[in-house]
Amino acid sequence: MPKRVDHQERRRGIAEALFRIAAAQGLQAVTLRAVAAEAGISMNLVQYYFPTKEEMLRFAWRRMVELTAENAGKTVGEAMKTEDERTIVRAYLTAVLPEGERDRRLAAVQIAYFAVDVTRGSQDPDQEPLLPHLVNAVADLLRKAQEKGDVPARLDPRLEADSLATMSAGLVTAIMVDAYTAERAAEIVDYRLDGVFTGGR
Repeated sequence: MPKRVDHQERRRGIAEALFRIAAAQGLQAVTLRAVAAEAGISMNLVQYYFPTKEEMLRFAWRRMVELTAENAGKTVGEAMKTEDERTIVRAYLTAVLPEGERDRRLAAVQIAYFAVDVTRGSQDPDQEPLLPHLVNAVADLLRKAQEKGDVPARLDPRLEADSLATMSAGLVTAIMVDAYTAERAAEIVDYRLDGVFTGGR
């Protein structure tokens, strides 16, 4: 009996090959032929799943977002058990900081996509933006903390969330170029949160 092909798994395997190329050389090096060679399959097979490079890039972006969310979800899920807003906000901000080789590859892929967006002057409308989700989640937590008196009422939760999310994104880039270790970046996050969660002072 012929072996049943898992088409979704095959697409994910192609995306992984794309990740390896993009992380090492940027998106400009990504072609159907290069990805086929990296994946160890024929170009015809790649084209069966992705007739164009654009379709392949869109799928790979969605897969990268999915993997990033899965990784962050584990950390945030554990933090949510504490029901402590500061702990949960910290989890959101530090979960995106790359530590191991896998994290660094995904971060490099995300930066490769952003580099193209910068050159183009806008983000591809088919790419779901990541930052708004982080901002909204953090802003909601800061509002809850304000109601408890753990965050001063004078602070604007949305602006603070924007500031914290932007800081976290910047720390990702800093880690990738070895300006900071993941441990030092986490210390910076804690320092910022000490200035936000002041018990109403």
